[in-house]
Amino acid sequence: MEIIGIVTRLTPFKEKDAMINVVAENKAYSFLARGVLGIASKNMASVQPYTKSRFVLTKGKEGLSLRTGTVIDSYAKAKEGLAGLTALSFIGELTNKAIEGEEAAKIFPALGMALANIDAGFHPLTIVLLYFAAVLKAIGFGLEVTKCVISGQRSDISAISYLDGGFVAAPYFDALRHQKRNERQLKIIRQIFLAEATDFDRVAFTSGECLEIIKDLSVYIQDGAGINLKSIFLLEKSS
Repeated sequence: MEIIGIVTRLTPFKEKDAMINVVAENKAYSFLARGVLGIASKNMASVQPYTKSRFVLTKGKEGLSLRTGTVIDSYAKAKEGLAGLTALSFIGELTNKAIEGEEAAKIFPALGMALANIDAGFHPLTIVLLYFAAVLKAIGFGLEVTKCVISGQRSDISAISYLDGGFVAAPYFDALRHQKRNERQLKIIRQIFLAEATDFDRVAFTSGECLEIIKDLSVYIQDGAGINLKSIFLLEKSS
């Protein structure tokens, strides 16, 4: 079996073997890569985290195992600086914890564009924010950002409700359930949830703007899906 996928995690297994997690075009895979931690391994480069590769896999009694791997893109420039590395770490953790099975097909284009744009020098936190919204949409936690979730009206939007799942118009604001946001913050939230993968290089926000919303979304995904993202602290320290 041959797949093209992006490695999201490498877990050492025994002395020179490793378990590899990959998001591919059709689904998420996990397979054993024998000997890849050895210095002489020809497949070592292909299974490094945040690398896009072509894999030939074989199926045996113990599941899938790697036969050969060929690097398509290593995204080397994205891994050169602290900002890029911490962004990749967050993206990897989010993907590994939130994406399962067939959901990978929904997120594969966004994951590829996220890595490619960080590699090309685009603002890492903006890309993280856009990718975070893409993951939430893929797992059914997207927010309604075109109208008020309570009344349906499209004007006078003044708040966001993570409990109710989207924007709230001023007449329906409830201080116990909703969070007031200024026009700029609401515009950013609208943009990230309406964006497609091909839009990732068309917007840019400040680090402060990104971190504020990333932290809100981290609480949202923890409360709604039980997913705790530990690498958010690395994002804060590197910014």
